[in-house]
Amino acid sequence: MLVSPSIVAASLTKFQAQVKECEDAGAYSFHLDVMDGNFVPNITVGPDFYFALRSISKIPIDTHLMVDRPDYYYEKFLSQNDRVLIHYESPINIKGLIKKMENEGVKYGLVINPNTPFSKVSDLLERAEILLIMSVYPGFSGQKFIDVSEKIKEARNYIKEMGLRTMIEVDGGINENTAKIVKNAGADIVVSASYLFSGDITDRIKTLSSI
Repeated sequence: MLVSPSIVAASLTKFQAQVKECEDAGAYSFHLDVMDGNFVPNITVGPDFYFALRSISKIPIDTHLMVDRPDYYYEKFLSQNDRVLIHYESPINIKGLIKKMENEGVKYGLVINPNTPFSKVSDLLERAEILLIMSVYPGFSGQKFIDVSEKIKEARNYIKEMGLRTMIEVDGGINENTAKIVKNAGADIVVSASYLFSGDITDRIKTLSSI
């Protein structure tokens, strides 16, 4: 299992040390939640935080844009081999944005909320590097896990059948128990916030990685 720590859950007073600890423990990437207070009822960080993280991190950053206008902001979170993750539910022309990003060579992923059927994005995955399936409704960490196993299985079967290279990521309520559920359903990557940063980071990343 690949592990992507949700870095906004890190301690700001120990930020650089915790970034290094995540990397040393084998984190696959950092997951950066960007919220605008409109698309979701919370506000987090912006481009300055992203570039601060980029300046001290050696691993990829996946910026999860929980914003009304990802088309306005995605370019502000790109450098090196980083990716932007765009919600299907954003109130814009998603297909138009995907085409624009593909023409620009942007690495991207698609995100769907727990109540969005996989069928809504199946025809958009051809060049998406990640399909992020939310197992909570986005906005706040520490929420109870919603079992999205059937959606993961459906996505895994489709990706295999179509010969796609898209990886399946799951975010929300991930711990050592729920990670097993999504792994068994076919997930490649888990995002974890409160579980990782409320305990021994190294031990918990290694626990999730070994599932």
